[in-house]
Amino acid sequence: MTLRRRLVAQLAEVGYSPADITYLALSHYHYDHTANANDFAGATWLVRRVEHDAMFSEKPPGVTQPATFAVLRDSKKILLESDDYDVFGDGTVVFKPAIGHTPGHQVLHVKLLKTGDVVLSGDLYHYPEERVLDRVPTFEFDQEQTRATRAAIEAFLKQTGAQLWIQHDITGNAMLKKPPHYYD
Repeated sequence: MTLRRRLVAQLAEVGYSPADITYLALSHYHYDHTANANDFAGATWLVRRVEHDAMFSEKPPGVTQPATFAVLRDSKKILLESDDYDVFGDGTVVFKPAIGHTPGHQVLHVKLLKTGDVVLSGDLYHYPEERVLDRVPTFEFDQEQTRATRAAIEAFLKQTGAQLWIQHDITGNAMLKKPPHYYD
């Protein structure tokens, strides 16, 4: 992976610092999704209990670099259970369980006024081809649970008309706005 600009620098470009961030959430604990987590230890961390417990177990399953999230151990947190979690109570920012890739993987559903509904996939899918070919990586925590989760999220996408933004989709991500531009 190549890092061109740290997240802190991108935030500064739009006038924010880690201290301005109220909530932190990670899709899951793999190192490519936790690299900046320690910078946000002052925020309230929204994490699934099972994910939290796996992260701070003696040997977390999967590809991890515990040093990238170690400071979160003592941070303020809200431990989420298996249901959806509506952050503001108005349906605009909702974490949905997406178990399978890791024990407590989650996706984020946001309702934006102009852009509409968007689901940020975490690693529910790594590439768009996985959706078309119905492929599940061999390194999933639970492949069958990933399949079940994908079916549930696909039904949700159909029901809501939400866009699915796949985080490892290089082509799709190249077309998205970058700071200081944003979606509203």
